[in-house]
Amino acid sequence: MEESENYRDNPHTSAHILLACDATKDRNSHEFKNTITNIRMQGGIIQAGDKITVLGVVHKILHPMGYQMKIGRGPFFGTHVRAMKEEFSRKIDSYVSMLHHSAEECEADGVEIEAKITVGSPITKVVAKEVATSNATWVVLDRHLRKELKFYLKHTPCKVALILNDLTLEVSRPYYSNKDIENIEHTLFYSLSKHVEPLSDQDNETIADSVLSVNSYESVSALESSNMTKSSSVSVFTPNSNDHSISSQAGSNAEGENKYAVSPPMMEKQSCSQRFTDVPVLSTSNWMNNGLDSIRFCYSEILIATDNFSCDNLLGDGRYGVVYKGQLKDGQLITAKVLKEESTQGSAEFHFEVYAPSFARHKNIVMLLGYCCKENLNVLVYEYICNKSLEWHLFDNTDHVLEWHQRHSIAIGIAQGLCYLHEKCRGCPIIHQNVRPSQILLTHDFVPMLGDCGLAMWKTDEADMQTRILGTLGYLAPEYTETGNVSVQTDVYAFGVVLIQLISGHRIVDSPSDNHQQSIIQWALPLIQTLALDGLVDPRLGDSYRMYELYHMARTACLCVQMDPTMRPSMGEVLHLLDGKNDHFLHSTEQCIPHYST
Repeated sequence: MEESENYRDNPHTSAHILLACDATKDRNSHEFKNTITNIRMQGGIIQAGDKITVLGVVHKILHPMGYQMKIGRGPFFGTHVRAMKEEFSRKIDSYVSMLHHSAEECEADGVEIEAKITVGSPITKVVAKEVATSNATWVVLDRHLRKELKFYLKHTPCKVALILNDLTLEVSRPYYSNKDIENIEHTLFYSLSKHVEPLSDQDNETIADSVLSVNSYESVSALESSNMTKSSSVSVFTPNSNDHSISSQAGSNAEGENKYAVSPPMMEKQSCSQRFTDVPVLSTSNWMNNGLDSIRFCYSEILIATDNFSCDNLLGDGRYGVVYKGQLKDGQLITAKVLKEESTQGSAEFHFEVYAPSFARHKNIVMLLGYCCKENLNVLVYEYICNKSLEWHLFDNTDHVLEWHQRHSIAIGIAQGLCYLHEKCRGCPIIHQNVRPSQILLTHDFVPMLGDCGLAMWKTDEADMQTRILGTLGYLAPEYTETGNVSVQTDVYAFGVVLIQLISGHRIVDSPSDNHQQSIIQWALPLIQTLALDGLVDPRLGDSYRMYELYHMARTACLCVQMDPTMRPSMGEVLHLLDGKNDHFLHSTEQCIPHYST
């Protein structure tokens, strides 16, 4: 028999509803409230005495070097546990804060709500294991998990429902499955749960203040003692202990018990103010705790430097922040980027954002001078570059056209900066991830400087595909737009697009034809492949360009924008290609563009 009726033997037996979410996606209180309201309104799912657990699974984390890492056993997870646990603690505080209004409504129905953050991978197996160990009656899959519906129907015995894009509920299996469920192997590092209490308006203000605090465990403890009468449960996986989990209780550690990697369904409730088992931390964390202080600005310094963020000093309002010009007391000109509230992160992630580019010292990279944090306000302080951006000089400056020797020099300078980030700087590779003309600043003598180094690479938060796409679509490598995967090759692709723009003077969707718009790649590649380079070069230049340099820039661009990232050159190879010295890509080049000889 493959299915059975509801096995509530007693109509008053409490049931457990598990709302499973991908915790690497952004959430808001409106989404949670509508979702839980639809669960309550759906007949046959919930009744008085039941419990809803909102489970957020963290299956990826942001590496300090800017790329997403799947959760797994390895040295990084063993040495950065403290920093990660602080972020996960803030994550559950955020969930609790967004669930208070739902808890108030559920309390009237006799239903309790619990928030739980679990760190493990893969997400499908973590959710399935949680269903089994918690003896869930229903699993409600968040809209980001529905593509794996077949897996959950096969590997979970309980009833299954889906949240659709409009946050309505769709029941996928209204019965229990009696099929044997195989044991599911997965990796789990950490699990933290909190009971969600309905709070008064005054308590809500206290919660908001605590969530905004950058002191992780101190704020959690204060929150717990002042507002939470019910305590939390924690399970921590120690990466060097194979499949043993360590359960920490207030003031003591229970060690030596071989348990499942996930928290058992009826774990003893504990205080959230406990301290966790000590783990070694690499010099990265120590440097972030100590070395970052040396480049930290006082908020008052930034206010004075920018004349209280005067409109007269406003340089621009970008995707992630508002940019102001300023001058320090010693006369140094600065650029202060005030990150927008919706793009700000937790303290640890912001410090990682500062940490990586603080090592980037190169003639073609805008120097990060320091940072400033005030409550939930984050400010990055860069050196000031005086001569606007490459975008302005290529497309908007009607009084002066960039000369060919300037364009060729700019191309080489950008390549040198990216090569340094990818192959030579401390902690490399650092992925810029936002290479485009607006992020390339120019000095008075037209030396190119890569701006926002590090800022874009920390924004791969995967809230969903739209928020993963950081730059203009035309600069993004195909593998990035399709899957969100980031590597040094995504920078190489973007550099190839910029090369074509340097040669042609065209914007991303510019076309000589007035009948339709086509991407710059679609327009340029046929010209390069047929060696019709006279049709590629910016007509404003006339004949004032060197054909040999044009040829090498064009063939380099052709290689950089290959669909297959493995076919693209490294930035070190790009430098040789621009000089005409790299024979390694000769065969690939001839497939892309015929050989040209002077």
